[in-house]
Amino acid sequence: MRRRSFKALGWVLFLGMILAGSGPRFAAAGEIVFDHFMYLPIVLKPLPAADLTADIVSVPRPYVAGAPITYTVTLFNAGPETSPALTLTHTLPQAALNPVFAPSRGLFNPETGTWEGVTLTAGSRVTLTIAATVAPTATGILRAGVVVTPSGAYDPNAANNRAEDANPTFLPITDALLNPGFEAGHWWQTHYGERPEMPVPQDWIAWWSMDTSQEFGVPEVVRLIDWLDNPVYQGPPARIHTGNRAFTMYRWGKYQGGLYQRVANLPPGARAGFSIYAHAWTCNDDPPPAYSCEDPYSLLFRVGIDPTGGLDPWSPNIVWSEDAWYRDVYDRVGPVEATVGADGAITVFVFGQAKWPLKHNDAYWDDAALIVAP
Repeated sequence: MRRRSFKALGWVLFLGMILAGSGPRFAAAGEIVFDHFMYLPIVLKPLPAADLTADIVSVPRPYVAGAPITYTVTLFNAGPETSPALTLTHTLPQAALNPVFAPSRGLFNPETGTWEGVTLTAGSRVTLTIAATVAPTATGILRAGVVVTPSGAYDPNAANNRAEDANPTFLPITDALLNPGFEAGHWWQTHYGERPEMPVPQDWIAWWSMDTSQEFGVPEVVRLIDWLDNPVYQGPPARIHTGNRAFTMYRWGKYQGGLYQRVANLPPGARAGFSIYAHAWTCNDDPPPAYSCEDPYSLLFRVGIDPTGGLDPWSPNIVWSEDAWYRDVYDRVGPVEATVGADGAITVFVFGQAKWPLKHNDAYWDDAALIVAP
């Protein structure tokens, strides 16, 4: 036990000489003391903060199968301090063949993602250009992505360190419909020989059911309305959603009808989404002002798409939206989505149905929209 104590005492003397830089001295009665101790503080210096952001974009848009495609990657340091180095991880689509990487400065290794010789100060940026060729058999959407990571610094906002690019075979088509807001005026249409010529919105066809077994009858009014001709349509309640014109159909009784338009020359396999704004005035009286009364579900709306381009409003091919009931205030019906058929043509349908034989079963439609996307 005594030997172990002397051994421990020896270690204390040794460490004391190292820390103090001097040997021990012996006081009276054999007490061991040290001249002084040297304190060695450890100072931890934080890494600089560098908020790096990444962006990637490809051209041309849309891409062309078998043709060149170029990706431009841009890295920006939003600060507040410098990033001494960085690493860039990239993911290219398999259809991007033989990529060639060209950094604006430094040396980039596409295998490891290291980018040598780049010190990104606050407020500065660096770019990487990737030139490739799209495979001749490429279809669908080409997706690419990048992730940047600082080295020798920490990023206080990692959410903007990654970016993605999706290049479709074609850009979304937002103007496929003709006269979507009914502002182009009207043309005259005769329907089933049941009515004289009617002022229907140009480029649209009006339709209605002739099924008398369900007490559906011919609408008394099928026409384009214009508040310039009749200021009452300005409201309240407003019967025109935007612009000067809207379309209305009504009957003192039950009916089922609406509009349709066939749209051709669309990319087969694309996704089409169709919607329209609508509302109803339903009442058995003429209250001033002309607000609806009684059953709030007396007139329903829906929209549909026939992906084969057929013109039959009762075709089983039509994909219908959920039913909607809007009274006195315009709201959006749909959208409904369908895949464009092999012929590249679809037909969009506007549908309204009056459930009760009320004096006012007035349906109003405005501002149709068709979006076709990859």
